[in-house]
Amino acid sequence: MLFAKRLKAGYTLVEVLVVVSILGILSAMGVAGLQQAVANARVKDAAVNTAAFVERVANLSSQRNEVLCLKIAPENGELKDRKLLVVRDTINFDCSDPKGSIDSMIIDAPNKYVSIGVCGPVTGDWTKSYGVFKPRLGLAATPPNGGICIQYGNSQVFSAVRKNPRINRVIPMWKVNHDGSKDSDWSNWTEL
Repeated sequence: MLFAKRLKAGYTLVEVLVVVSILGILSAMGVAGLQQAVANARVKDAAVNTAAFVERVANLSSQRNEVLCLKIAPENGELKDRKLLVVRDTINFDCSDPKGSIDSMIIDAPNKYVSIGVCGPVTGDWTKSYGVFKPRLGLAATPPNGGICIQYGNSQVFSAVRKNPRINRVIPMWKVNHDGSKDSDWSNWTEL
């Protein structure tokens, strides 16, 4: 009996394979969760940065007392759908004839700007047709309606920047697994 215990001092190959397979399954689940967490963090960060940029454009419009126009830059290649451009309209004051870039912002890949209709029920898209930032006495220069939608790559992870008319402030929002067809308002989104 003493001799038999001495021979069984190690692990069998089956025991090692079971432990390794369990560790493989657990790590695969962890990697999938980590990838989702990275996507969520990056799209949230893009929304917060875009909201700060929009507020800066509104403040700049008020400081300069001129109409500023916001749009996705007509870029190709790696910056396509990732760069916001701010131009001024000193002729018509409605962004119908904007000239002269004064500022821009680029979000990190794979985030990209998409149509606001993908995110929610907003009438104006600040990136497809120009978002018009007009100075108004006592109010923010931000357009009263509309917003910007950001998508993380080709996933169903979205964030949005929109004007909340109730509080007269630009707010960043976030939602996962949004297909645009289930919501008639912003109630299912989380403000950041």
